[in-house]
Amino acid sequence: MNRGGVGERGSARRLGQWLRSAALAAMSPRARAYVITVDALYLAVVAAGLATIDLHLRDGIVFVVLIALAIVSIETSLRFVWHRPPGGGSSNDLLAVWTLPVALLLPPVYSAVVVVPLMVYVQLRVVRRAPVKLFFSIASTGIAGYLASSVHQAFFPPNTVWTAATLAGSSRALLATASCVVVRYVVNWVLVDEVVALTKPGHRRLALLRDRENLGVSAAEACMGILVALAYATSLVAVPLALPPVLVFQRTLLIAELRHAARTDPKTGLANATYWREVAEREVARARSGGEALAILLVDVDHFKAINDRFGHLIGDEVLRAVARGLTHGLRPRDFVGRFGGEEFVILLTGSDAEQARHAAERIRGHIAGLRVETPLHRESVGVTISVGVAAFRENGHSVLELLDAADSALYAAKRAGRNCVRVATGVKQQVLDLTGDVPRLLEVRADQPAVVD
Repeated sequence: MNRGGVGERGSARRLGQWLRSAALAAMSPRARAYVITVDALYLAVVAAGLATIDLHLRDGIVFVVLIALAIVSIETSLRFVWHRPPGGGSSNDLLAVWTLPVALLLPPVYSAVVVVPLMVYVQLRVVRRAPVKLFFSIASTGIAGYLASSVHQAFFPPNTVWTAATLAGSSRALLATASCVVVRYVVNWVLVDEVVALTKPGHRRLALLRDRENLGVSAAEACMGILVALAYATSLVAVPLALPPVLVFQRTLLIAELRHAARTDPKTGLANATYWREVAEREVARARSGGEALAILLVDVDHFKAINDRFGHLIGDEVLRAVARGLTHGLRPRDFVGRFGGEEFVILLTGSDAEQARHAAERIRGHIAGLRVETPLHRESVGVTISVGVAAFRENGHSVLELLDAADSALYAAKRAGRNCVRVATGVKQQVLDLTGDVPRLLEVRADQPAVVD
């Protein structure tokens, strides 16, 4: 009896752990309903497709060959592509190179189910995800594949034989193929974006559709998938020839990801101090030669140590991420935000003079002051404020170092003024030689006017 009770308690504990790992119970009711709806829709799509499909041996062979090549691609690239780069991102798996031909060549239900063995294989061999995330990924990708294949099939009569001509040999064929690609990617992005928006406050909706780099990689991936389908139209034996180019492309993506990781602060996703300084030096040189305005904002989170001491470092990290998102709110594409370390951030405002930079700083300060970070364990939300120091090119310095020094002085002035405010630097710091003592020495003073005229 006791052993049975212990076993039951152990099973209940394991079930509770699974539910927590699945993260479904931790979601808001709206997010939970959305995930369950998408999952149920996927199961309905698969059931309807299986009920109406006419099975053909050749379709099954193509399906198995493409899955096998995808698995070979995963295994071959496992050592140098599948990884978790710093910052929580992940490498592009390029599985669409093998799943997109399924949407182009086979009935829609194949495109809905092809993701099941592939994502389960990735789950077992590469990276473990919470069950709810795994199934939602399968569902969103499967629904997108089913709709894309259905759109493609709608352009042609039943039992069309897929050749190079029917796939890309006419304007109608090209339109059908392009429609398939667009529907597949956009539907998947929209489904995933919605669940991210429901579970992550402050998420910018459809950010992937505005990410030119991501769009470029997806376009290249889609083109390779179309080429695989065209290779099949020539001969099924020619399809494996696509494997080496896919591996080379994956390695190229890895190099780009590593470069991005080297420039990015892993905790906030902003530029790290080294990369921010590199960009700032370049922009200051451009402003010096072109006569453009430029300003720097130095930002410090007020009483951050108190937040860490009271709520813990995990909540402190969430506060930093919320501030990082807030700092980019309302900025222009040319403006550049970085994290200097700890609770200090820096913003480069190109084309802005001191007054414009002050207005931008006030706008950012007001936005940050309105943010709230939830603390589930403490059952309350955390508010945060920032102090900002502003320095303008020419008025306060003629190099990145001088501007940072001036902005730092203005930041301390904001701290002394009670925090949660903006202060603008005055004058340019200069070194003068003091000959009044026994030993000459250099003194730093801040002039009211620029000492150098460009």
